[in-house]
Amino acid sequence: MKRIFTLLFAAFTATTIMAQMHGPMKFVGASNMKVSTKSNDNPSDTILFAMNGMESGNITLPAMKGMKTIPSFTISGAKFTLGENHVVTFADQTFSTKVTVDGAEKNITGTSLSGTYNMADNSLSLTVVFQYGNMPMPMTYSVKGYYVKAVSNPITVTVGGQFTYNNDNVTYELRRYKDGGTDKLDVTVPSYTLANTVMGDLTLGSYTVKGLVYDEAQGGYYRDYKNDGLKFHFTAVKNGKTTMDKDYEFAADEANNILVKYEGSNVSSIVNTFQVGTMPFGIVSVFSGATTSINGVTTTPSHDLNTTSSQQYNLAGQRVDNNYKGIVIVNGKKYLRK
Repeated sequence: MKRIFTLLFAAFTATTIMAQMHGPMKFVGASNMKVSTKSNDNPSDTILFAMNGMESGNITLPAMKGMKTIPSFTISGAKFTLGENHVVTFADQTFSTKVTVDGAEKNITGTSLSGTYNMADNSLSLTVVFQYGNMPMPMTYSVKGYYVKAVSNPITVTVGGQFTYNNDNVTYELRRYKDGGTDKLDVTVPSYTLANTVMGDLTLGSYTVKGLVYDEAQGGYYRDYKNDGLKFHFTAVKNGKTTMDKDYEFAADEANNILVKYEGSNVSSIVNTFQVGTMPFGIVSVFSGATTSINGVTTTPSHDLNTTSSQQYNLAGQRVDNNYKGIVIVNGKKYLRK
């Protein structure tokens, strides 16, 4: 009986992983490379993991800096077992692979690979010991990364609280992790375009807001990032003429914050409120992960929206209550309250 339950857990774990995968799973986290007495830390490495089935998968490690830079390489057929509590275990094993550097093929001989993927906190921990080419000393690479989830859907962008534009498909990347026992979230805001705005055709560049923490009052993971020193590229083209094309900082005296809400493990909405440089107007982008589109506005009687269970926002990204009249955003959907 216990074996049957173990097999069921394993099958469920595999199904869960497969459901997450659209190509290799991406993990980002801190790493360490040791060679002899030298040790190098990297605060952010990217590891890819692709399952071949229920017993093996391919692990792609990034370029590593030690006594010399080791190019990225893939360990094919790394064996694992699916256990209870949604833990995938890579028992200690050897491996071998090759890389090509400047036209020359170099062997990578792995004497040890071990680690776990824990779906309870979305973490992947690996330790890999290997020798590279003719180098006489083994290298030990260890990393703990957290799963980066990509979510795609349309967004609605409001400029100056008056003009609303849409982009039908953007993809945010979200990474939830533990930092000293505190749940945190990093959000990569993607680059996207807005056509035919009052400023012309706009392209807003990508940037990453790190360290969102759960805020009870906001009902989601939140961060005010105006003093984080972030920049992003902003381009405006009007009537064929480029009027803006450079990196801009966020206005330190204005609202620059992001709020991410979940329904279970699924992202229900991302509201990003920001103001660029010395521009006189704010911008609010609203992403809904719970629906395929939020382009439409639903006319709904006011009493149907009298709820305290969901936060409500106007098109400027400001929190409003049940007395507010006009277009309100609730759980990523727009409603017209008369």
